[in-house]
Amino acid sequence: MRKYHQGQVLELIKTLEEAHRELVRLHSEQETGMFVGLLADCQECAVHIGNYIEGLEGEGTSTVSKLEEYCELLYFASIEANNGGNLEDFFLQLQNQLVRIEDSVHAELRQNKIEIAFFPYKASMWDSCESVWKAAIEDPQCDAYVVPIPYFDRKQDGTLGQMNYEGDQYPDYVPVVDWREYSLEERRPDIIVTINPYDDRNLVTVVHPDYFSRRLKGYTDLLVYIPYFVSVDDVAEHFCTSSGVLLADRVIVQSDRIRETYIRTLKQFERENQCVGRFGNVEDKIVALGSPKFDKVIRTKREDCYVPDAWRQLIEKPDGTRKKVILYNTTISALLDGNEKVLDKLRYVFENFRKRDDVVLLWRPHPLNESTYRSMRPQLLVDYERIVEQYKCERIGIYDDTADLHRAIAISDAYYGDWGSLVALYSCTGKPVMIQDLSVLSSPKEQLLPHNVHDDGQYLWFSVRDINGVFRANKETMTAEYMAGLNEAHHDHLFYDVIEAEGKLYFAPLNSDNIVAYDMALNTIEKQALQIRERPEWLNPITRGHFRKVIQYKRQLFFVANTYPAILRYDLESREMTYYSDWLGHLESTAKKSSNYQKWNETVDFDCIFVAGKSNVGSEIVLNVVMSNELMFFDMETFTHQFFEIGRADERYWGVCYDGRHYWLASRTGHYVVKWERESQTYERIELPDYVKTGQFHNFQALVYADGYVWMLPFLASTALKIDIQDHSIQQANEFISSTRQDPYLNATQREDAIYALTLTGIHQWKIGAEQGDFFSFDVPDQGPDEFKRLKSTKLQRHPAEWNSVIDAFYWDVHTDLNLYLDYVQQLDGVPFAKPQSDRQMQLCSALSNNLNGASGQAILEYCKRSIHIAAGGVR
Repeated sequence: MRKYHQGQVLELIKTLEEAHRELVRLHSEQETGMFVGLLADCQECAVHIGNYIEGLEGEGTSTVSKLEEYCELLYFASIEANNGGNLEDFFLQLQNQLVRIEDSVHAELRQNKIEIAFFPYKASMWDSCESVWKAAIEDPQCDAYVVPIPYFDRKQDGTLGQMNYEGDQYPDYVPVVDWREYSLEERRPDIIVTINPYDDRNLVTVVHPDYFSRRLKGYTDLLVYIPYFVSVDDVAEHFCTSSGVLLADRVIVQSDRIRETYIRTLKQFERENQCVGRFGNVEDKIVALGSPKFDKVIRTKREDCYVPDAWRQLIEKPDGTRKKVILYNTTISALLDGNEKVLDKLRYVFENFRKRDDVVLLWRPHPLNESTYRSMRPQLLVDYERIVEQYKCERIGIYDDTADLHRAIAISDAYYGDWGSLVALYSCTGKPVMIQDLSVLSSPKEQLLPHNVHDDGQYLWFSVRDINGVFRANKETMTAEYMAGLNEAHHDHLFYDVIEAEGKLYFAPLNSDNIVAYDMALNTIEKQALQIRERPEWLNPITRGHFRKVIQYKRQLFFVANTYPAILRYDLESREMTYYSDWLGHLESTAKKSSNYQKWNETVDFDCIFVAGKSNVGSEIVLNVVMSNELMFFDMETFTHQFFEIGRADERYWGVCYDGRHYWLASRTGHYVVKWERESQTYERIELPDYVKTGQFHNFQALVYADGYVWMLPFLASTALKIDIQDHSIQQANEFISSTRQDPYLNATQREDAIYALTLTGIHQWKIGAEQGDFFSFDVPDQGPDEFKRLKSTKLQRHPAEWNSVIDAFYWDVHTDLNLYLDYVQQLDGVPFAKPQSDRQMQLCSALSNNLNGASGQAILEYCKRSIHIAAGGVR
């Protein structure tokens, strides 16, 4: 019997106990007629209880036998009353019999069945609880019901629009119960499982109000919320305080790390809203048992999936072999953040696949894409619908709008698309993953991509982001040639900055673990290993890179920390390396006092230690501290440092330069630039013109002083600027505006007569004093030694032994060309380094979720059963 049914029986027995007290009163007042009538009522109630029990448990229970004996006592009591006899013994017998009945109910009719009701809404989200349901239907103690509930689209004005119901879209093996036939009031399930945390707070869809959490909670002993999404690393805090989380008795999360985030955020919410304990014990509420979504990925096999004929026609080649399938995923978050950029990205991606016949795209847009465009981006809806229609009509690829996400995961060979929940799921397959960037709308495949350059007058010298070598380009022809291999274990983003000293090029090691010197005359490479140190624990764990800048002072080189916990001094004569980190304690203290401490998903304060740009004045290096409003001055003569706070404590800067008297700093996200004098500590804030769009991530990548102006090179700001240091007038810097340069600036280097500003796709060179700069890029050389050809072919090779997180296994199209990635996937079976990378990726996925063995659903069910049994009076 279910706990609820047992409770109903016990409530009726309490009613009989109250009737007994009334019988005693009626007898003492000699109200014989009313007394006999109440005896009849008690008999009718006992018969009703017996029928109720037999309807649930069948015939032959001891409890029903005792109820029959109780009815006989009532009958004899009525005869004795009509005859005017003494009823004292009957009262005692009736009460004793009622005690025996109640004891029997507790002993014989104790809870041995648990009713679980699942209330999903969108069929595509059913995987969020399917494995729990599967465990329940195989458990003889459980009765499980799947009751898909209706939901509404929101209109643009926020009101509710059309009601949708997807009960007919669930898998055939799921016995769906019509929501209109499952009465919460009557059934009162022991456990309710929901996947919707928002109630009426969702801006795109709203479930039927009858199924808001606050209502469900009144009809069950255990309201369980299982998130409809999973995460690669952590969750945003707003997910932790939604109404579905607050009102749930238990919230099932995928990992211990995410559990800690929920608990921390909920406790902060309780303090801020003075409601400690109102929503239950937070430590008990949040339970890390994994996610059924991972169960589904693990259990779904390609050979078990039905593939429609229309899909097969696109996947199979004329010779019967199979093309590689790329799962393309586009998310709601990207849609809302990217606006028109999303549409441009779709066109770019589809054009790339239109040109290829060796791979096929399987596009799976988010199930709420169209609803979101309609309610939140209506001005883009028509263009989006045109793109979808063109994709389908031209058969560019497979269009998958079905509810079966896991078929798409199983039949595909690689992932490409937005960051989101699907990335976490897909990574567990061990198949390649590449994250798209909406700003990448052209292919850098045939270009060399330097981080910085050294100008020797005749040539520009550089290393590049994704090929393990040294290159030079003739300044007249801008034709690049390969000079030497760096023979590094890594191959991508090895070095960031480069400087020439005493006939050698020295590179600032980003992902390399070595100081590398290239002899320009002898064409030889020298290496010296860095001392490997633990990076500061307050830094974002997914950011990386030792150093981004190198500066020469006398016969010494100073390497400026990116995430490395020291400034490194390299003596050119002795080749001795000295590490300076006494400034680190101040930054650690500042980090731990920050309100953003460890909120890595919400701020860039802890992405690195110092801003990539540099300004050295005399013997001092001047550095932006990323996490605070400070400048740090490091003296290369005395090896001492000083910190200075500039402006308000909440201000952040990105970029600094010196005009001979004042330091100029660009606000990271604000609409202004700051002018500061060190000696007087005076601070002046200069507003930018209205036509300059700012406010995202960081506005300007670099500030450079030259020719009487401060030059501000944009990252996400809308234009380059120059500021007259005398009258503070601000103009667009046409010298750095070009129709051929659309990318953000990534770095800038000032030479004696020129400024080189680097982007994702090339270099903008401005000769100081010229009216206009020149933008150019370096083509990958068509010819070269065999070594260079080998380097090109292994651009996607990684070093999995050095990965610390599954994120390290991902490719990013901001760094890796889409077509190069597709080439890699197409040749996947024959690439020797593919399997070690896949194995390591799957190994690292163990940190994503508890019970990552396909048993999360079973673990969740067992936990919920224990919770119900404990509430009923003990584990059975």
